[in-house]
This record gives sequence, structure tokens and C-alpha cells, in this order.
Amino acid sequence: MKRLNHLHILAVAALCASPLFVSCSDMLDLYPESSVSDENFWKNEQDLELFANGFYGILPGAQGPGADDQSDCYVNEKPNTWLFNLEVVPTSGGGWSSGDWGNIRSANYFMTRYSRVQGDENNINRQVAVVRFFRAWEYFYKVRRFGDVPWYETDLNTNSEELYKGRDDRKVVYGHILEDLDFAIEHLPDASGVEAGALHRQAALAFKSRVCLYEASYRKYHGLGDADEVFREAADAANTLITEGRYSVWSTGDTERDYYNLFIQEDLSGNSECIMPRVYEAELLMQNNTRQMEESYTGMSRAMFEQYLCADGLPTAVSPDYGSEAPMLSDELMRRDPRLRQSIDNPTLPYKLSGDGTPTYNAVPSLDTKYCTTGYHVMKWHSPDPEQWNIGLSTLDVFIFRYAEVLLNYAEAKAELGECDQEVLNLTVNALRNRVGMPPLSVEVGYTDPNWPDYGYDLSPLLYEIRRERAVELLGEGFRWDDIVRWAAGRLIENPKSMLGMWVSDEMRAAYGDSFGRTVNADGFLVVYPDNETRTWDDKLYLHPIPIDQTTLNPNLLPNNPGWE
Repeated sequence: MKRLNHLHILAVAALCASPLFVSCSDMLDLYPESSVSDENFWKNEQDLELFANGFYGILPGAQGPGADDQSDCYVNEKPNTWLFNLEVVPTSGGGWSSGDWGNIRSANYFMTRYSRVQGDENNINRQVAVVRFFRAWEYFYKVRRFGDVPWYETDLNTNSEELYKGRDDRKVVYGHILEDLDFAIEHLPDASGVEAGALHRQAALAFKSRVCLYEASYRKYHGLGDADEVFREAADAANTLITEGRYSVWSTGDTERDYYNLFIQEDLSGNSECIMPRVYEAELLMQNNTRQMEESYTGMSRAMFEQYLCADGLPTAVSPDYGSEAPMLSDELMRRDPRLRQSIDNPTLPYKLSGDGTPTYNAVPSLDTKYCTTGYHVMKWHSPDPEQWNIGLSTLDVFIFRYAEVLLNYAEAKAELGECDQEVLNLTVNALRNRVGMPPLSVEVGYTDPNWPDYGYDLSPLLYEIRRERAVELLGEGFRWDDIVRWAAGRLIENPKSMLGMWVSDEMRAAYGDSFGRTVNADGFLVVYPDNETRTWDDKLYLHPIPIDQTTLNPNLLPNNPGWE
């Protein structure tokens, strides 16, 4: 039985079924005016908790197979219009509509009224911390999408002059985000004092490490300055979690299954790597990951496939034991980082279990683009348990914050600061490699990989390898686009292999026989987009444009983001 807070899960279930309230008045309109109104709502601590719990639906749940489609790591059946630079400035919407600002307005509505409640200061501050965490969450999304955005601390109405203010510099907004997160870290309870799925201090620290690493990297690689102080904030937040010793890399010692099994667990509340889960329970809140992973309409790209190291810890171009690619994919996987064969479909992973528990396996990769576009069918979150295959009825928990991300945040921040020594690597990258039995990474990398990604600039060998480790460990978890943006690494999508699938040898083609039916290029790679063989990066794609109706209504929002003028 899962240990969870039913109040939180019911709040999430309700908010997943309908749009999140865009203002407190909208929420209050759900109740008869005679029983609930702005005047009589703010009476006790329970009112504050009720309001604060309404924000939990903002948190991501099971993201499905398309979480990283907008990147160089996946190839969806339909060309991504953003990556192919086919988007135009929207007339309206575009992430800037009134509804898109509704969560921030709701947070500010709370912030201007909560002081009406008289009660225990610690209990009140705990609910304020929840709301400020979510305001930080929403503003972090806004900054990632638009860069400079207006910072608001009060709930506005149609007559508010502040509606017509210009955009605040992203550094100013980041400063406010940090203030909200620091308040949350100070006033949220320890993880031991909350039930599964509820916010706590350690979750806020994990989020702070993410926010600060993003902002620091963006400042450095987009030439904005003041990066080191923010890298320091990222490192310190991550280091606090590490030194407290509450979390560790989850492992049973099974190097051939642990990484795969990590993502198909019914209950993550006791998992040593889970900082905060999204809790699913039958008839309350369920998800659809396993079913979606079967019919994914996407697949790992050849570019991502080639990032995985050999089993000896060296790149394919450097390993003395590699030689050339094995004719059959299943044989190739046995020569590479075990996370690769624990991440994509192959004859060592059970695809389904029959009614009596007998596993079935796929002898060769699926070539039906409904199931997988590239032959590299990602199996993270794909459970063989038949109970998880019913549409929308899966009860497997998913990670909101995973300790592995914190470790990678720490390693990268320390490397950017020039402080990543062997001790740091052993605490972070090598702890993750130990789970799958991969050789450790040395601070003196000891090789130059001619196939390191082309970021448009050079990095130290150590940073190349830390970025590789991040791509491998966090595959499909929704981080890749943000990484590309913060690293100013849009050129990665120009790599032709970011749109190609698996290499098809004569032996593999023979294994399919007449059922093959897919196009391959002159080098033997599956072609997903026959009519679109190249992509050209445009720097304007790092930020989204502000819609026309908003800049018309408020010219102070101009100029629009670079390239969208």
C-alpha cells in the first residue's frame, strides 16, 4: 500500500481533469456565494492549506514518450515544426495569454491575503512556502520560454496599470525566483515530515539546483555575464542534498536490470533515489505511460545512440576493443554502456508478460512508425506487467525530482567553476555508473573523442563527458531541450544523424525478410523524413516570441525577442 497524502492526490486528480484555476475568484465561484467568498475564506490555517494544495496540479506527471521529441535525441513521426524553423509569431496564445499567467496571479492573490489568517506562524509560513515554490516554478517556465518577462507580486485586474509595464530583465526575475525558493527551503518541512507527493525542503533544494544551473549556463553561453555566482548557487544547493546523506543512487546490485527497473516501480516513496514522486493510485489518479510507450510514434535518434560509450568506458572511436559495429543490434548492445540496452527494446528486455507471468520478447526492433520511428524503441517507463497496459489505468509512480539529476547538476556546476576533482566525480557521475557496472570517469579524461558533439565551441574533455553522462542518464526525462538552450547548443540539431534511425546491416535486413519496408540511406541508416534531410539552426529559436495581440495591447513589451521582430 502506498503511503500518500490523499488530499494532495485528490487535488491533482481534480486539476488534471480540468484547467487549473486562473484566479482565486474563479476558484471561489465553484462554491455557493453564501458559503464561500473572499470575505469569509481567509479565516484559518486550513483555508491556506486548501488554497496551497490547489497548485499541485502544476507539477508534471507521466510525460510519455514525447518528453524529449524537441531535441537531437528523438525523432518523432511528424517533423517538429520548431526544430525545422517553421513557426511564426502567433497572433494570440503562445504561452502569454491570460490563462498562461493565471497560476502566477493565483499565487499573488494568496500572497496579498494570507496575512489575514491568525494562527501558528510556522504553519502559516509552511503554506506560504508552498505557494512561493509554485510561483518560482511558474516564473522559471516563463523565463525559459521568453527570457525577459514582467515580474508581478500582486494579483492584477483589468484596470491595473501594471498590466502595461514592460518586461523586467531576466536577471531581475531570477533574483525574485531565488528569493521565493530560499523562503521555501527555509520554511518547508523536512522530507521525513511529509507524506509521499507533498512538497518538502529537499525538493525545493533540488529545484533550486536545477534553476540555478540553467540560469548560470544561459548567462555563460549566451554572453550575459555574472554566471559564476549562479553556478555557485547551483553547486551549493546540490551539495547540501549530497552531504545530508538522505538520498543515494538506487541499486539492488543487478547491473543488468536496475536502471530499467528504476522507472517501472509501483511505489517510489521508499526509493532512495526519489526526492519527490508523483503518486498514482487506482481510481484516484492514474497515468498512461506503458500504453503510450508501446505506441510511441517516436524513437531514439542515431545521434543519441552514438553517444553511449563502450562497455570499457571509452567512446567507440577510441576503444581498442570496439572495431566496428556489430551486424545485429542485439549484439551491438552487449558491447555498450548497459543503460543503452536497458533503455531501448531488445531481446534481453521482456516486452509483455502473459497471464501466467511468462515473458515475451521482441527478436528484432519494431519498424512500424506507429510503435517506433527509428528502430531504437525507448523502454523507460514501459512495464511488461499487463495490469499497467490498460489505457489510462497505470498506477506506477513517476519522479518529479530524482537524485541522479542533482548529482549531475553538481558535477556540471563544479566543472564549470573549475572545481570538479576526482572526489566530486566519484560522488556523482561514477555513483551513477556504478549502478550499471560501467568503468569510472577520471578527472583526467585521457582521450579525445573525434565524435564529441559539435556545440559550436570547444569544451574541456571533462565537460564533454559530463554532458554525455547527462544525456545518457536523463534520456527521455524532458531535460534535453532545456540543456540545448542553456548551452547555446542549437547546432546539435544540424547533425544529420539527429533525424536518422538505426543502422541496418545485411544480416538485419535478412532477419526481417519481406516485412522490412523502410527506407535507408547510402550509409545504411533508417530515414525518418525522406523529404527533409537537413535542418539549419536559427538562434531566434532559443526563445519564443510574444504574440501579436499582446504587443499590440502593450507596446511596452517590445522589442520582441531577437529574430522575431
